[in-house]
Amino acid sequence: MMILKVRTLILIILLPIFCSAQILFEDNFEGDLSAWELNNDASVEIIDSQNPKQGKVLELRPNSNVSALIKKSNQWGSLRVEGKMLFPENVHNYLGFIYNYQKTSQREDFGLLYVKGNGSYIRANPWRDGNVSRLLYEEYKTKLEEDQAIKIGKWHTFKMEVINESCHLYINDMKRPKITFELFELKSGKVGFQPRVTGGSVWIDDIKVTSIKQFNYQGENIPIIRYEPDSLITKWEVFGPLTKPNLTIEQTVNYDDVSMDINDASFTWENFKTDARGALITGRITEYQGENTVAYFRTLLIAEEDKNVTLHFTTTDELTLYLNGKDVGRVYRDGYVSKDNDWNAWYDFWKNPQHRGRKKKLSLKKGKNQLVIRVRNGQFASGGFFVYLEK
Repeated sequence: MMILKVRTLILIILLPIFCSAQILFEDNFEGDLSAWELNNDASVEIIDSQNPKQGKVLELRPNSNVSALIKKSNQWGSLRVEGKMLFPENVHNYLGFIYNYQKTSQREDFGLLYVKGNGSYIRANPWRDGNVSRLLYEEYKTKLEEDQAIKIGKWHTFKMEVINESCHLYINDMKRPKITFELFELKSGKVGFQPRVTGGSVWIDDIKVTSIKQFNYQGENIPIIRYEPDSLITKWEVFGPLTKPNLTIEQTVNYDDVSMDINDASFTWENFKTDARGALITGRITEYQGENTVAYFRTLLIAEEDKNVTLHFTTTDELTLYLNGKDVGRVYRDGYVSKDNDWNAWYDFWKNPQHRGRKKKLSLKKGKNQLVIRVRNGQFASGGFFVYLEK
């Protein structure tokens, strides 16, 4: 009897642990879309799959920026989203997994990982003020091959887990994620789905959202990448965003605090943190859909004597450089001038010849030198750069 009582007590203690996960939302699309927030009603529709076992499904059709978000999902905290997807046509298509979606009167930002249907791969592609940024994260492109490959016309299972700024995405294999991504800065917001901007549609079905306390996968990040931010220039300040260039900022010589009122708004230099790789994500500051497309970033270069130095850049922005108040030239986004380079900004540009960026020689004076970099973000798939000082 004593053994029975002990076992009963253990069961009572463990039961709350195993039952702690709460189902927050379910939808098999046999009803309506009242639980969803749609930004384009004409491109999101419940249709008959013509498969008696599957029944009705949700079709997402490309038409510029289309999304289907789960209402109130920004209130649920850490969560898991499960479901099925199918690509009905062998054309350019993808399913985007939206997380930490936030929209204000000024901006629309969200994390996004997408699965390419006809190409059978995954990419990281956060949207910042409506602008994609996949060119900053090409190291996360992951091929889905052999038994894990995406097949047109076939249903595939998926699972997305989100805790704070981290997102794990599972495709087909529900035990090990295909990608773990931690480089989108927002830590909360709605979840949902997105089709490609142009191309073919995607179907989803059997959506279930569950609360979680930790990730199912506890291993090393996928893919395993050893970043070296300490090798790059990572101490920066930002001024902006502004609607147009500002001569006062560009011609300032000393590394001093500068404050000014512009269009009824007060601006000053503020510390700007690079991401875990050492990248300046300028799209966090500048607008793409709005008018505030200009921002300035500055750092301090100290020289023990007058000398020439070489800076290495890899960028998705067009940069204009000002050294001690003087215009010292531009640095174009990779691929803009030379066909030898692709369009991506690579984290290992300074040591990997295959990912080399651009070089700029500067003449430093003895002592403190102020380097100011102006960005104007109006280009598609822009929003960041890296800088390395050649030793």
